[in-house]
Amino acid sequence: MSSISLTVGAGQIDRVIPNADELLRQYRNDTGYFYLDYQPITPPDKIVPEDLAVTLLVNSQVGWKAFHSLQEHGKTIDLSCMPEKSLEQTSPEERRQIAAVIARMAQLPGFAASVATKVLHKKRPALIPILDNQAIFGAYMNPDWPQKPAGGDSIKSQDLICNALDWITFDLNRPENTSVWSRLHSIELARSRIQLFDSVWWMYFRTIQPVVRRKDGDGI
Repeated sequence: MSSISLTVGAGQIDRVIPNADELLRQYRNDTGYFYLDYQPITPPDKIVPEDLAVTLLVNSQVGWKAFHSLQEHGKTIDLSCMPEKSLEQTSPEERRQIAAVIARMAQLPGFAASVATKVLHKKRPALIPILDNQAIFGAYMNPDWPQKPAGGDSIKSQDLICNALDWITFDLNRPENTSVWSRLHSIELARSRIQLFDSVWWMYFRTIQPVVRRKDGDGI
């Protein structure tokens, strides 16, 4: 069977990712794979400080401020307004609602869109994608990447967050990717479509722009 190519970029700065199936298999060796497999024991409709722990598997830079923010304000993050559907099924208005929740959390001390979505994704794994500072805002949505390496600027703007949701939704629904998702699902049956997108894009991104992570147990 021929390799699978995934087209991304929302019709703005389209890129064709070759060998998406192989990248998805390679993701099994990334700590993000353990993050996706982890089943939280925290409440699915509430945000608590303990929700930060699993985000360490997806390279989040959480600190004490984020933990304290959830102690003080976690109850103010309202998940009840979230649509009960996957991201690819949402309307523009529903994506604005989702962006508002993410942005509300991103404004808390110790947070931005990246850590906020790494927490929220575990609550709504088919609805809220991981909006990594580098991989999404610095590369996927950046016409200057990879000629200019992705930076790690923190994103808190609701408009920018909503724009990212719109881009990803476009790529999840674009006709040229229709058969691709079914073939990728045959490799990772348990994954939502946004998880397949994130896994493939992350591996492609890190192939172009590698990072040296600290060894387990290293200090900071």
